[in-house]
Amino acid sequence: MREASVVKDPGVPPGSFFDLAYRHEPADDYVRLKWSPSGKRRWVRPRGSRQASWLLQAYVVAMFVLPTDAAIQVIGAQGYAAALVAMLMFAAWLITALFGLHDPIHSRYPVRGALAFLWVASLISYVAMPFFGPSPTQRLSADRWLMLLIAASGIILVAGEHLRAPRDILRVVRAFVYGAAFSGFVAVLQFFAHFDIKPYLRMVLIGFNSGGADISLTPRDALLRVSGTANHPIEFGVTAAMVLPLAIWLGFFDRERSLVKRWAPAGLIGVCLALSVSRSAILTVLISIGLMVALLPARFRVWILGVAPFAAVGVMAVTPGYLKTMVSFTSMGGDDPSITNRTNNYPRVAALVSESPYFGHGGGTFLPADATKILDNQYLKTSIELGLVGVFALILYFLVPAISALIARASHKDDAFRGLCAALAGGCLAAAVGCTAFDGFSFPQFTSAHALMLGLCGAVWLYAQRARLSDSQVAGASPAGASSAGPAVIETRILVPAGGPEIVGKPSNLSSLRKETSL
Repeated sequence: MREASVVKDPGVPPGSFFDLAYRHEPADDYVRLKWSPSGKRRWVRPRGSRQASWLLQAYVVAMFVLPTDAAIQVIGAQGYAAALVAMLMFAAWLITALFGLHDPIHSRYPVRGALAFLWVASLISYVAMPFFGPSPTQRLSADRWLMLLIAASGIILVAGEHLRAPRDILRVVRAFVYGAAFSGFVAVLQFFAHFDIKPYLRMVLIGFNSGGADISLTPRDALLRVSGTANHPIEFGVTAAMVLPLAIWLGFFDRERSLVKRWAPAGLIGVCLALSVSRSAILTVLISIGLMVALLPARFRVWILGVAPFAAVGVMAVTPGYLKTMVSFTSMGGDDPSITNRTNNYPRVAALVSESPYFGHGGGTFLPADATKILDNQYLKTSIELGLVGVFALILYFLVPAISALIARASHKDDAFRGLCAALAGGCLAAAVGCTAFDGFSFPQFTSAHALMLGLCGAVWLYAQRARLSDSQVAGASPAGASSAGPAVIETRILVPAGGPEIVGKPSNLSSLRKETSL
């Protein structure tokens, strides 16, 4: 077999994440080696990795390009395009598991455990819901909450367990960043040209209906707030803050692309933060970028800290009055009506939680008729719907992926991979903080982007766990245990992304090694 061609870049160390990601046909995604009984080796692709990347890229298009406020009426709010793609992916994952095409039992990672805990809390609450006499509307909303979990599960499970090749992970991250950049481009048109492209994008969605008022362009003090392809400026800004660390990571490490292709998406996503005119967006970007900068190598930290002041000046130059507006809204304190409304809701939340403190009234059942009673806090909303157990499950759902990404980073020495883990951890932590300022799961683009972020955290965790086997350990077990008697050999597959071999040998020689590497 002819050798795989590799991008010749002196800045890409051999065997590193990007060295493997940049391999071209025929072995671009073949990150395992197989020892045959005769002692020969050949590249073997991780099963389903490229197909998973295609599906996830289609999901990104549905999430950022197709408006999420357009849904199939008979399904309801969860009938938007990205959710439908995600639910189909969950069905595909389930079919592959049931028919033995994929073994989820041996793909263990913390993110799936946090997801399972949220499922348990939601199902218990759903079962207990009839005891509180829900209305038909609340029942339908509870069904939509389960559909939301199914969609999120589809993305998390497919991304976490099927994205095994570095190039496929890179493809999905690129699509994720470019999708957010497209939303930023739409926001630029909305802000500067007062032109909204979303009505034209909805025309593509035949059979979908758009409900509710369109708030793509809303005034705030002296500025115009825009939402890009999101449903609300806050959702738009917080989602941009989550994705921006990934855009910066690509800018630093994706040397296969030109400087313009690497940094233009980061610039557009950064513009999103300013054009949303959202305090929540500013808070979340400080969290996401702050964590990433703290964990990057020193040369990158210096670069970011040197560029940040010029970026801030550029934002104020293109949006006159931005600084004054943000200072006025952050300095109002208790006089701010939005903050006063939030604090006034605390006694009412406490009373509702006391009615069912442990498992709540059912996911999605809190539907206030008065807009002033809407809780701009996902944790408070969850405490009413899923109880205190649900709040604990939600906290794990937010924090476990970030922690798992940081653990994966600590177990790897490649700067590019460590930077990816830091970017994912920053995005997940930003989402956790951002949901204290708005009910994130009520906004489809945020929910969809967060699910993909969690799935990527699962992918890097498993990647790091497979990479724990050094080449010397695998090489020591492989040729010596190989046998030339074909029928007597049982194949044992070991996934080692950093170029480690896939071993064929006798079970007696490999039983302990199988237990170590069944991830």
